[in-house]
Amino acid sequence: MSNSRARADVRRLGVLLMLLAVVLLSAGCLAPTTTTTTGDGGTTGTTAPPASPWTSIGTTVLMFAALGGLFYFLLIRPQRNRAKAQQQLVSSLGVGDEVQTIGGIYGTIEYFDEESGTAVLQIEGGGKIRVARRAIADKVKPKGR
Repeated sequence: MSNSRARADVRRLGVLLMLLAVVLLSAGCLAPTTTTTTGDGGTTGTTAPPASPWTSIGTTVLMFAALGGLFYFLLIRPQRNRAKAQQQLVSSLGVGDEVQTIGGIYGTIEYFDEESGTAVLQIEGGGKIRVARRAIADKVKPKGR
């Protein structure tokens, strides 16, 4: 199974768990009602027992905690992992590495300008282009290797 497909499956599972948590927590907020019947089979009315204010507050806090946890694991944590991987890539770059930019331009790193945070790439045809270091998407293996 590919990595992106596994991520999509995990996201779908997370959404289903979130919906299940909301449904279960919502059901816990509803107070049970009781119906009293008379001896001849008639009903006299429905009454609800007094609900404690702490149960609804506790349920609300629990629901927000569950949603916060799901947001963390589905949105924040994967974004941090991607940012960390991008940082490691940028720090591992060296002169002579063949790279691809986020715009799809392929080139070989000629030198880095540490002051401005840019890299100068030698592209096909002898041209040079200056790009931000963070705009480098990936290292590319040369065809002969």
